[in-house]
Amino acid sequence: QKCISIMEPDSLQFMLDELLERDGLATTVARHRYGCRIVQQLLKKCATSQVSELAEALMLKTVTLARHSFGNFSVQHLLEFGTEEQRHRLAQTITASADEICRSRAGDGVVAAALEHASPEDRRAIAQAMLTEPGLLLEMAQGRHGHLSVVRILNALEGQESIKAHMRLAMNIATLRTSRYGRNVAKYLDEKMLCRGATQ
Repeated sequence: QKCISIMEPDSLQFMLDELLERDGLATTVARHRYGCRIVQQLLKKCATSQVSELAEALMLKTVTLARHSFGNFSVQHLLEFGTEEQRHRLAQTITASADEICRSRAGDGVVAAALEHASPEDRRAIAQAMLTEPGLLLEMAQGRHGHLSVVRILNALEGQESIKAHMRLAMNIATLRTSRYGRNVAKYLDEKMLCRGATQ
């Protein structure tokens, strides 16, 4: 890690070559307690063109990495530092596998990153996917990263979908208020209701 932080991107090519020399090595390293930090630093420091092959290797295993306690950080870095096209593809995968990713503790952070860095259209698609899974919003609202995602989901939805999501959570507000992280969502809902009441 220290070497990566002080070396020029061009000088880091040998690390990228090593990671891509054998099929599956990049994702194995991304799931390692210490190796994941190397992958993250490369994605952050090197130009997108330089890490394009690494990004492709990681995106082949998006769901597996997103649900992994260390692998999820590489997916989050791709969402933050990747190209617009890479973010779109990641968002599509998250949308298609919303239930599987979101019901894992590590996946919450990936969804939060997607809802922060993806395009408005992709954020809306992810939010819509969450809404179709029974009980998923309430479960996420009580998670460490999930509660932040739920607020972003509520902001991403529009019209009847927004009303549906707000109502679904409001019906369980007593549960949210007893949860360490859920109470933040409950507070958000209370504030929205106050604002709505003030404008009527």
